[in-house]
Amino acid sequence: FKILERGESQADIAMFVGGCVRNFLSGKEVDDIDIACVLTPQRIKEKFEGSKFKIIDTGLDHGTITILGKKKYEITTLRKDVKTDGRHAIVAYTDNWQEDSNRRDFTFNAIYLKKNGKVFDPQSGVSDLKNKIVKFIGDPSKRIEEDYLRIIRYIRFSLQYETPIDAATIKIIKLNLDGIKKISKERIILELNKILILKNFIKILQAKDLIEIFVLIFPELKYLDR
Repeated sequence: FKILERGESQADIAMFVGGCVRNFLSGKEVDDIDIACVLTPQRIKEKFEGSKFKIIDTGLDHGTITILGKKKYEITTLRKDVKTDGRHAIVAYTDNWQEDSNRRDFTFNAIYLKKNGKVFDPQSGVSDLKNKIVKFIGDPSKRIEEDYLRIIRYIRFSLQYETPIDAATIKIIKLNLDGIKKISKERIILELNKILILKNFIKILQAKDLIEIFVLIFPELKYLDR
């Protein structure tokens, strides 16, 4: 954070976001560390050149730089969607934290944590995390149509947090299932692996709505109860 903030006048240059914040607030172990930042990827690279950290251009096209030290840090420039097709998004960089939060998938994935431990919660995600509610930001149809992988992510988080299922959201998901065909197999398999390693994955058998969607997406696993 000191490296990112050096020579900058804006108050909040960078904040933690995503899974690391969810885990921290839930008292769970923090593994992958994602940081959102107002600086452009090129500026972030320049800041870390000559430092003790190793710089990796993992997702430069998407505004992400990976920094390796004792841990791995993914630093992503704040973004806003310009155009989406359900698979890829054309984004523009922004320095507006609210705009960045608006383009994220679920409310509890748009909780930002400052280096001093203060929470910035523009989508009321802390309350949803506490109550184990998986809620799309804004209009669920729009969020899903921006990236159909979010359907599978909804299944994963609903299982992980054993959340009460919202009938209206399930209905919208079913109407958009064809969109899964637009997503690359690589992205789908990564998300499936995250589902399969959940400690409570077996509970999907008791979640009627989730298993119905799950086997429609993965018909090879229709005999899961065996």
